[in-house]
Amino acid sequence: MAATTSSTRAPTIAPERRSAIERLMVDYVHAIDEGEYERWPIFFTEDGRYQVTGRDNHARGWVAGMLLCDNRDMMIDRIYSLRQVNVWEPHTYRHVIGPTQVLEAGMDGACFTARVQTNYLCVRTMHDGEQKLFSTGRYLDEIVFEGPAGADTPMLRSRLVIADSNQIDTLLVIPL
Repeated sequence: MAATTSSTRAPTIAPERRSAIERLMVDYVHAIDEGEYERWPIFFTEDGRYQVTGRDNHARGWVAGMLLCDNRDMMIDRIYSLRQVNVWEPHTYRHVIGPTQVLEAGMDGACFTARVQTNYLCVRTMHDGEQKLFSTGRYLDEIVFEGPAGADTPMLRSRLVIADSNQIDTLLVIPL
């Protein structure tokens, strides 16, 4: 995979792949913001990984975070719990995401893989209408284009949500 540093330009990827990555980012946050939580796991590969941690923990290389799902089945179970088991005060999210920066890109065996980051801001709206800035940070993603040669459907192999703060003022029920 071609790497980039802060002193080099981002790797060049085909416009179709860049567009597909941007579409993935937008579709991901819209599914969550519209309460379509059952769609959340399908953005990931079967062995996809989702983790939420704070910026300080990440900078120190600490593995512990606020949430970890090691595969798509764990994500599906999380959504089942959200809908059927957990008791939580109803609320919704509204994400604002920045442009996606490609950090690395290239072939990984037969798959095209890209490592990207995208800044996010998430506002939480409670059932009574109160709105509050819930979380800001960045997504650090590994994206693969799986399937037959030339497949144009990107999927998240891993998403590390690096929140700017290690503190969340309530349960992290809905995925970020």
